[in-house]
Amino acid sequence: MNGGLRRNHQGRDVDPIQGFATKQRLKTRVDDDGTRIIPGKYGHIFEYDTGQLAVMVIPDPPRKNYWTFSRTKLLETGFVLLQNGDSEGSALFSPDDAEQAKLAIQVSGLKRKRTISPQQGEKQIAWLRAAAGRAL
Repeated sequence: MNGGLRRNHQGRDVDPIQGFATKQRLKTRVDDDGTRIIPGKYGHIFEYDTGQLAVMVIPDPPRKNYWTFSRTKLLETGFVLLQNGDSEGSALFSPDDAEQAKLAIQVSGLKRKRTISPQQGEKQIAWLRAAAGRAL
């Protein structure tokens, strides 16, 4: 195919991990080895195969009970277990399944980007303009 990229309805190449992150209001970064991931407090989400995403749960410091609890919830929701360690592991999920996506975000400890209403944005801009006037 074209290196893990898919085409959207406008014919543009879309990175599946970036598309998932945009849809779910999440931040991405490029890992040390050049892989784009969505980092979280207890792990990260990454592209496992073309169009397939996986969640890696690696709590630091290791928390055996956290992985055991997470693994149980993941398997109940239909994830496919990829790795199973004492206190960490990974599982494959479908990014199109809302329930699986929500659980993957939850167990990896991801935080969504905050969005504000247009009215709140206007309020903040007005406050900043007023504050800038006082500073001069």
